Amino acid sequence: MKYTLLEKQREFLEINHKYSLDVAMYQGGFGSGKTWSGALLGITLARKYAGSRGLVCAKTYRLLKNTTLVTYFEHLEEIGYKKGKHYKYNKVDQKITFKNGSEILFMDVDDPEKVRSLNLHWIEIEEASQISESAFKELMGRLRGKVKSNWVNFTYRLFGHTNPQASKGWIHKYFVEKIKPNYRRVIAPTSDNTN
Repeated sequence: MKYTLLEKQREFLEINHKYSLDVAMYQGGFGSGKTWSGALLGITLARKYAGSRGLVCAKTYRLLKNTTLVTYFEHLEEIGYKKGKHYKYNKVDQKITFKNGSEILFMDVDDPEKVRSLNLHWIEIEEASQISESAFKELMGRLRGKVKSNWVNFTYRLFGHTNPQASKGWIHKYFVEKIKPNYRRVIAPTSDNTN
């Protein structure tokens, strides 16, 4: 399956593997492809690194169920993946399991304690501005899943997406004020999306 990406989507999705951890925030208005890009990246990582474990989270599970999970299923259908044949979805565990052994968990992080015991390879945050700074810090500490020897160019990744912010919260703090070399912010105006 081939996708035509917008310039900002490509900037968000692609990395040069210079660091062992990449932390990216995709900020954009309505229609800038935030959730679409995040779901595409999550599926790409699950397919590329067999046996990996990713987490897709938001402040509430309802937000994930109504938007993000729907987008994941749309991508899977688009690439020809059939439920039962290429992947399974367990509603009770809120988890997609791929035939290659990779898992994608879906959960809310309203209480950061919920993720405390997880060992993950990548994390996606839906509407990142809605979660607390303490949840962000807890999530950063979960990127410690064991890396397999056959995973070429593996990089731990935390990627979030959100609307532009009127106030200066933790996103501004970590992605503008105290930015580290392996942190990046991609700003994608709605007007960039010619579709």
